[in-house]
Amino acid sequence: MSRSPEPETLIDLAQDKIAVIDERGRFRYLSAATEELLGFDPDELVGRNAFDLVHPDDVDRVRAAFESIVADGTRSDSPVEYRYATADGDWVWFRTLVFPPAETGIDGYALSSRDITLEVESRRRLETIASTSPDVLWMFSADWTELLFVNGAVEPVFGIDPDALDRRPRRFLESVHPDDRPAVERAMERLSAGESTNLDYRVGSPDGPTSWVRVPGRPVTEGGEVVAVTGFARDVTDEYRRERQLTVMDNLLRHTIRNDMNIVDGTAERIADRVRDAAGPSASSASPTLDGSDSSASESVDSEADFAELAADVIEHAETVRRVADDLLTTAEKQRGVIDLLRQHEPPQPLRVAPLVESAVADAVGDPGDSPVGVSVSCPDGARAFTHPELDYAIAELIENAIEHAEATPTVEIEVTVPADRVEIAVRDNGPPIPPAERDPITDRWRMDDLRHTDGMGLWLVYWIADRSGGDLRFDTGVDGNEVTISVPDADRDPASTTADGRPSAVSGGGSAAEPDGGGAASAAGLDGVAADRDAVSETGPDRGAASETATDGEAAADPPPGSTDG
Repeated sequence: MSRSPEPETLIDLAQDKIAVIDERGRFRYLSAATEELLGFDPDELVGRNAFDLVHPDDVDRVRAAFESIVADGTRSDSPVEYRYATADGDWVWFRTLVFPPAETGIDGYALSSRDITLEVESRRRLETIASTSPDVLWMFSADWTELLFVNGAVEPVFGIDPDALDRRPRRFLESVHPDDRPAVERAMERLSAGESTNLDYRVGSPDGPTSWVRVPGRPVTEGGEVVAVTGFARDVTDEYRRERQLTVMDNLLRHTIRNDMNIVDGTAERIADRVRDAAGPSASSASPTLDGSDSSASESVDSEADFAELAADVIEHAETVRRVADDLLTTAEKQRGVIDLLRQHEPPQPLRVAPLVESAVADAVGDPGDSPVGVSVSCPDGARAFTHPELDYAIAELIENAIEHAEATPTVEIEVTVPADRVEIAVRDNGPPIPPAERDPITDRWRMDDLRHTDGMGLWLVYWIADRSGGDLRFDTGVDGNEVTISVPDADRDPASTTADGRPSAVSGGGSAAEPDGGGAASAAGLDGVAADRDAVSETGPDRGAASETATDGEAAADPPPGSTDG
């Protein structure tokens, strides 16, 4: 090559737009890329004010940035991003660096502008996905001291404002259930060390409602060094709830019904053996029956005393069969009610509480004036709950449970209160304390397994009705009796509020779903979640008392015992 190319020739070959403007913003020079990027001939724009073509929403910000460089005389380290008009009336996104005369020796301010339209559109699509995603998308610095990104889902899932988390990045740990916090902190350490993690843990306090989140995390490395950690948190409460339901139903079939049927089978065998022994040798030629239709068995009884003893034994065993069979029928009816409840997709709705309590008392004891059971009710007339329509069934179950287990004349007190944004229905009785084996699985005190399990469906039915209503169930037991409290959302609370686990809030006034008893209206999404894929979860269950960590990259998943926090 005989000589070097002219600098202007090289500039015209560049894909970035190069321009020079004076201190008032008028174009003095534009490179050839101007026509390709904007559709304007470069000479057409010379002398025109550069800010005239900046988008109206961006012009003040861009002008202020330029004036700051003019006043300071030094280049800003941060480029300016803005929209710029094209000849056909469209807009293109530019990222521009401004170089003052002191750095270039040029009589004017040099602008290097790159077309970032595709980058901005891609970023906007990602921002839209992040803003509408129910999952919490997050990125922290490797040492967890700086929040690099989080979307708005962090507020409904963790109850933390994004700005508050930005000011104090580790604040999310305060939302983690105390029993699970050590496992979360260990997972954070592993991420910072460059190891991928996958953890399920609870969000909430020991005394309030909790939700479950699944949090896969990945380290971000550059040159073999961890520079950030990223991942997402997904609310999997419905998945845990569904598994818990299946666990209870499995427990019922494997233990309660099987054990009761063993009693029926064994008792029936004892009846047959007792009658066969009393019948003597004639039993080989005749098979006695329980209704006494086999005359040969009756004839084999030698004495009136033997017959009376035989009759007493048969009656006793038959009563055992009748009692257990009756219990099985009751259990089957409750099981059918539970299955019907779980199959329903009807969302909660605003309902007046007083009629529900009245209906529950009538179902449980009939007319309180004619019943030997002492029942008292205290309920504000205006109380309205945002609840599943089967709430009266749950209240009636608690009343019946109190009557059935009372050791003296049963007394039942029902008190409805409306603290804060909740409606609480407390059912108090004078019966013996509800056994821990019946209430602990419901309150997550321990996990059901082959050795520890519950026998009945009644309290589970009450729990699921409260749970499907966005509420919870509390127990207070003592020597003087029990207090079981169903807590559900108040239908007349602030429409903007949400329940502790992020469920849809109640609204009052004229909505689209009319209240059956003539009250207000509400709208809410159905609460019946479809169970998610659990292939990644290792032995986790809703009754589990601690966070559970799943296998990643071929690693064996940890399975801590109930109550531990080993990830």
